[in-house]
Amino acid sequence: MELNKKNIGIIFPVSRKMGIFQLALSTAEGLINYCNDFNYTILYFGEESPETYIKIKNSQNVTFIALDASKNNLWGKIKTIINLLIGKPIFIINKKNKEILRKYNIDLLIPPSPLLLAFDNNIPYIVPIPDVMYKYYPGFPEYSFKDNIISDIVFRYSAKYARLCITDSASGKNDVMKFFHQPEDKIRAIPYIPPGYVFENKDMTRNQANDILLKYTLPDKFIFYPAQFWFHKNHLRLVKSIAIIKQRYQEEVNLVLVGDPNANKENYEKVMDLARSSGIENQIFSLGYVTDEEIVALYKKSIALVFASVGGPTNIPIVEAMLLGTPVVCPNLFAMPDQVQDAGVLFDPFNPEDMAEKIKEVWENENLRKQMIEKGYRRAKYFTHENYAKMWIEAVRRSLNKI
Repeated sequence: MELNKKNIGIIFPVSRKMGIFQLALSTAEGLINYCNDFNYTILYFGEESPETYIKIKNSQNVTFIALDASKNNLWGKIKTIINLLIGKPIFIINKKNKEILRKYNIDLLIPPSPLLLAFDNNIPYIVPIPDVMYKYYPGFPEYSFKDNIISDIVFRYSAKYARLCITDSASGKNDVMKFFHQPEDKIRAIPYIPPGYVFENKDMTRNQANDILLKYTLPDKFIFYPAQFWFHKNHLRLVKSIAIIKQRYQEEVNLVLVGDPNANKENYEKVMDLARSSGIENQIFSLGYVTDEEIVALYKKSIALVFASVGGPTNIPIVEAMLLGTPVVCPNLFAMPDQVQDAGVLFDPFNPEDMAEKIKEVWENENLRKQMIEKGYRRAKYFTHENYAKMWIEAVRRSLNKI
């Protein structure tokens, strides 16, 4: 590493299956490959180094360091509670990480989501705030009362003491201003881009996709929804809409799902039970966790992405689909209409009847799909590594100037 350069630390989460891993990956690749003005220290929890996944053109200014993933011990938890009760936003972490961060002299830290690791160690930081859906859906099973309180404390303090807050959209920016009372000039909207493997495989042909997916024995025509089986991903209403199409129009729409059933086994079983009780179990294909290459192949082979989630503000699969030439059918919520603009067909995700009508329209109308594909390609030109990198480089430079 060059001694005269500022050192930017980028933290990766434990699981590669998490959306915030993809955000960390895009941020790291954007900064490292488009800005040689800094040294970079990639900090990661878990056993596998992100070095396996990050595509780096020039690695001379990049160091990979493993953090300790141990949780606070009992005394650490007690001290945390005491600090919170007296109004001090200190979340005690283990001494190993304190030593690691001190050793590598990090000038600015970028976690993948709100995390008080930087605050605890007096390191200036930028905080991405991907979403605050727990504020909109506090009664959903995945947003427990306890988790909502913890999220509120961590998000609020992370935003308050950050040099800059990063959101995915103007809608996300408004959320940070509304819920955490941060000034507008402290928040930057940087729209999501697809992960690197999507760009690398964007020219995959339909024949190649067919070969990759042979082991799954899928129908020739299907819609696609990649999402974990969390309640807010709205699988139940999507399955209801498929049943409505069959019952009302005698049209069998096949649906391919990917996502780990064990991420929320209870909701997964409800989805499968609904498919069986509605008489459409032979139209639902749940593939579990699939490879990056298989994800791209599913986009390429599918009739459309039907993104049913009620969460936002925006979502990465919508951009992935547009880049790969897959028509997008998605909710009219938060910033998703602006994300897809005229390239998509919008529906009310709380209304299975409306979902059914919009899915049927796209399923049956080949000319409409062709128009959506062309418009999607045009829209996807905005979501490039270069644009993403420029926005992050500006955010880092601005934050360093505040130190």
